[in-house]
Amino acid sequence: MKVLVTGATGFIGRQLSLILAMQGYEVKALCRNTDHPYLIKHKNIEPVTGNILYRQSLGRAMQGCQQVYHTAAMAKMWCRNPDDYHETNVVGTRNVLEVAANAGVQKMVYTSTCGVWGPTVKHPMSENDPRIAGFPIAYERTKYLAELEVQNFIKHGMQVVTVNPSRVYGEGPVTESNTVGKMVSAYMRGKWRFIPGSGEQVANYAFLSDVVDGHIAAMDKGQSGERYILGGEDISFNDFFNTVCEVSGKQHRLIHLPLKAIEFYSHIEKLKTQLTGLRPFFLPEFAERLKYDQKYSSNKAIAQLGYRITPFAEGIHKTINYLKQA
Repeated sequence: MKVLVTGATGFIGRQLSLILAMQGYEVKALCRNTDHPYLIKHKNIEPVTGNILYRQSLGRAMQGCQQVYHTAAMAKMWCRNPDDYHETNVVGTRNVLEVAANAGVQKMVYTSTCGVWGPTVKHPMSENDPRIAGFPIAYERTKYLAELEVQNFIKHGMQVVTVNPSRVYGEGPVTESNTVGKMVSAYMRGKWRFIPGSGEQVANYAFLSDVVDGHIAAMDKGQSGERYILGGEDISFNDFFNTVCEVSGKQHRLIHLPLKAIEFYSHIEKLKTQLTGLRPFFLPEFAERLKYDQKYSSNKAIAQLGYRITPFAEGIHKTINYLKQA
């Protein structure tokens, strides 16, 4: 069976392409540059030059495909042109949906994010819980809008399943969107020296291999119109760095940096960017997010898709081994 993977050079897309190819699928890997260093080479992977903003290239890529995995997204913390988030995440997703419908694609899995639910107060969020805050982060806002596009096409008979990964980490390249990999790599090199606030703030960490398997299970078993959280364990910053320290064997002194100090610094970074156009290291909307937990439940995916969660310590061990060899 032929399948298309958009975002085939991304952190999730590249690994998804490989696993599908290893399972015998004929994978058409959509990417803007077929010479991209992160594009995986395999006899069952056919690189296809294209862009989700150009329907003609999407049409060529989808020829003969029965299934589509749409993982492509603008997931950077900052873009020089803020409209890029809407163009890529909303308009691009609409393009993929329209072309897939016209090409007779049987089923599609759309990769969203747990960020559409945002911060949590007490209990882990599940798929039916409402968002309790606004959308100050452009990535989360535009992924939510993209989910509305998906629902619109489902109303007209298209078969689409949405998966919502949490904070994904694992064995893969350290890119700008791979924030966990950046933290682990920086710590191992002695370049990461602080823990935000008290360190008791909690986030949900999903191991890459679990998330990829969850995508494939969503295509196989997922119900059209449903959303499935593909998460992992809820871990505090303190436990995160204690685990990284223990597994890596590297002892680096970390200081607890007050959230007020981080917030002040983020406003300086924002001003720097406004004045110079230089990329910021951190922004106020992300500093604000550090005040809240981000806890999510994968129980629905476990029950309906057979989703499995790799223990955090085991996942970090594999991640660190990968980074040491990279």
